[in-house]
Order: sequence, then structure tokens, then C-alpha cells
Amino acid sequence: MKNLSNLIVPRINVNSDSSINETIGLIQEFDFNAFILFATEKVVFKEESKFSLERLNYTREQLEKNSDKDILFFIDAENGLGHRCSDYNELPRMEFNEINLELYENQISFNLAPVVDINEFREKILEERCYSNNPKEVTKIANLFIEAAYSNNVIPCIKHFPGHGAAKGDTHTQIVNSDLSLDRINSTHLKPFLDLIDKVELIMMNHVHYSSIDTKSVPASMSKNIMDILRNQNYKGIIISDSIRMGGIANQYTQEKIIEEFILNGGDLILDPLNPKDAIAILNKIYKAGNEDVIENKINLIDDLKSKAIQYLAR
Repeated sequence: MKNLSNLIVPRINVNSDSSINETIGLIQEFDFNAFILFATEKVVFKEESKFSLERLNYTREQLEKNSDKDILFFIDAENGLGHRCSDYNELPRMEFNEINLELYENQISFNLAPVVDINEFREKILEERCYSNNPKEVTKIANLFIEAAYSNNVIPCIKHFPGHGAAKGDTHTQIVNSDLSLDRINSTHLKPFLDLIDKVELIMMNHVHYSSIDTKSVPASMSKNIMDILRNQNYKGIIISDSIRMGGIANQYTQEKIIEEFILNGGDLILDPLNPKDAIAILNKIYKAGNEDVIENKINLIDDLKSKAIQYLAR
């Protein structure tokens, strides 16, 4: 089933010819047309190396030559294209128009930003990425980012639901637990997400375990209880995972288990699997196990957003 690829956003390492060739193989075999841009294979927020604009353009050309669909790119660009691209400098945090304009000018459709976490424990991974420890202020500033993204034909994504700042640790490398009370999470960490829920079409789940919300002690990205918070607020958009190759989840669960729990518990879009081909096989297994309507609804939802992104690129 070729359109199962709609449920996955694989990584492409722009600096690697082998990664580009593997991506072309995914396009030809499974009809993939959306990818997240990286400069290495490492699972880190700040990569030591970056890709050049020349390599980005070369990558796009190679993919477009081998696809009969429009190619769509995702990127983490909280401070602009300079986060990944050596031809740009990272911009000041509040330059929201310029941040998103850089992406549009380089035909990048999805910005996995803004961060609306509250960095309660002053964790290094969230340092300089969070706007404030005041939920109302976070909502106000993040809304400006969202408006700037859409005004520049870029689709934003708020993250990391239900609030990575409610925990100590970095899910890029380790299993992270939050033992904050439900009252504290509701009154502080959830507030910006719920205040912005009608403003966005993408919300990213994190991989933190929240013992006060889900006693099964599973990551948010695998928790029905946590994803139901969004659906119970009538959120109609797409729930995207954080990278599922991150240590905070991959060190504890197989790719198959992660995908099954994410998809069957309410998630829609799988980000950065270690093996996209295996991910397709896992989704096919889920589809054939009596979940045809569930999977097809997710595919249609993502297809609609991709169509919107393609229209934006044409402006």
C-alpha cells in the first residue's frame, strides 16, 4: 500500500550521497514525498556539522528528478535556517518573520517550531529555546511565531506536548520521567498548548514519561491518556511524534512497538524512524489487523495538509 508513506517523515542527511540515494529508493518503492532535513545521522538537537545551500539545492534536484510528486521538506528551525545550513546565521529568537521567510525562500514547507515548553527545571536542552516561564507570555509570543510562519507560507508545529519542561533530562539521549503533579502540569505546562490548539495544524509529542497522567509509565508519544488530552479538546489537526530514534524512547522500545502504540493510541505522523522500510511493513501489519478506517483517516488528514503545503510553495 504505497500511500502508507504519508504517515512517515524519514530523515535525509543532506551531506550524504548514500542517504540521498536511499531516499530516492524510498520515493521509487513507496512513493514518499516528505522528508526532514539533517546534516548528519546523529540524534542531537545541535549538530556539529551543517549542510551548505549548494547541497540542499542538489538534494532537492535529485529527489525531484525521481518523483512525480512535489517534494516537501520539514526542518527544525526555531532560529531560522542557520540551525542546519552553513550559509545562514542563526537569527535572534524574536525575528519570527525573517526566520520563516528564510524557509519559504528555500522551499521548506514545515517548520517544527515554536517551542512552547516551560523550562521549570532550567534544563540545558531547553535553554534559550523557551520564551518564558509564564504560560500566558509563552502563548502570546508563540502566537506571533505561528502568525509569522503562516504569513510566509510555512506550516508551523508547536512542541513538545504536553511540556518537556515538566521533567529533568534530555530525551535525545536518555529515558526521562516527570513526577510533577497533575495540577502543576495542567496549570502551567499544558496551558500554552491548549491556548494555541486552534491556531495550529501540527502538534509534536515528546518522549517523557508522566506518572501523574499515565500510570503505565510509557512515553507521551505512546500514551493514549496523553494524546486523548488533545482530542478531548476537539483538536482536529495532526499529532506528530518527536524523532522515534531518540534515546528517550528507542533505548526502551523496539521501532515496531513505538509505531504500534503511537498510531493506535492517537498519533498520526511518525518522525525520523531508523528504518523507514521496516516502518512501512509495521504500518501495513497494523492496517491489515482491522484498522483500515483508522489508517485511511490519518492518510487523508496528512494528505490534506500536504496539499496545503504544495499550494503555499506555488505562491
